[in-house]
Amino acid sequence: MREVDLKENYGVYIRGGFLGALIFFILIFLFVPEMKVKPYKLKKDIVTIVEEVSTQLERFIEPPKMERPKVAIEAESEEEATDATIASTEFEEVVIPTRHTGPEVEAIPFFRVEVKPKLIYSPPPKYPESARELGITGTTVIQAVVDVDGSVINPVIIKSSGSDILDMAALNAVKKYKFTPGRQRDKYVRVRVQIPIVFKLK
Repeated sequence: MREVDLKENYGVYIRGGFLGALIFFILIFLFVPEMKVKPYKLKKDIVTIVEEVSTQLERFIEPPKMERPKVAIEAESEEEATDATIASTEFEEVVIPTRHTGPEVEAIPFFRVEVKPKLIYSPPPKYPESARELGITGTTVIQAVVDVDGSVINPVIIKSSGSDILDMAALNAVKKYKFTPGRQRDKYVRVRVQIPIVFKLK
């Protein structure tokens, strides 16, 4: 009789079991707190890589300066320098274009004048101390006009030594030069001359 009841009620028991299990799981979801799962992170070791960089200092050669005409600058003082010399008192006419800041002075080229000017007073240029300490040498060529009284006017630099301080010293010295005036047909005339000044260290 017991076995007959089990067989007849088998379906009821099965459905009841599923229903009970379903209610059990629903209660679990409702009353059990939600678990928050944190994603797993791999631990990383921080490694600092120090790269050694060797720095090499490169020496740059300064490009040569462009030659440019310069205006006369007054000398600061008149001190003798035995190692700054006049290259030659025989002037050679060389046609070099240059710009004059003042009015053009009419003068006869040196090679055309009948009686040429002669240098009678030439104080040596002051060798700038800063140039001496740095070992700077060079030759500055000054073009000027010997006036009818033998004084020098309108001196300009037509060839730079490559050093502004040497050029200025040469320009200041030439402004103090004295010449015998040039003559043309028994008349004193202005004569254009060129004077090279050599700066060298002993």
